[in-house]
Amino acid sequence: MFDTQGNTGLIEEFYHKMKAIGENEASIKPSADAWSLKEIIGHLIDSASNNHQRFVRLQMGNLIGFPAYDGEQWIVLQDYKGADWELLTGLWYSYNRLIVRILENIKEEALGNYWAKGDEKLTLEHIAVDYYRHLKWHMEHLDRRLKEVRE
Repeated sequence: MFDTQGNTGLIEEFYHKMKAIGENEASIKPSADAWSLKEIIGHLIDSASNNHQRFVRLQMGNLIGFPAYDGEQWIVLQDYKGADWELLTGLWYSYNRLIVRILENIKEEALGNYWAKGDEKLTLEHIAVDYYRHLKWHMEHLDRRLKEVRE
């Protein structure tokens, strides 16, 4: 089993922070090349979606030829900036609760299964650990952006 200790609290804390942000604040883009809060959460939904597939498929064996993720293009194509804030935060929250549950049930022998991404071989364990590193980085990103929006 993969250790998810602390991640449930992290998800709850971040969700409550998002719930305190209004639709208007979430929609503001400080500049053309800076993501709005909606786009940051949209990116984190994409991360959950893509990693959900990896977490399940890697329990069945190695992944060869599985597609990578192009964050900028996905954000534009899904028009996160125009999406409802409550929809985005609720989806993010539900998806991450599901991911914790999936990770809690991974059998230890699957943790070494890998995704062949170009010349790299990323293990399920590495991807799971990196998922939360990435999430924490974007939580800080959201804090910085929120501060910019409120100035």
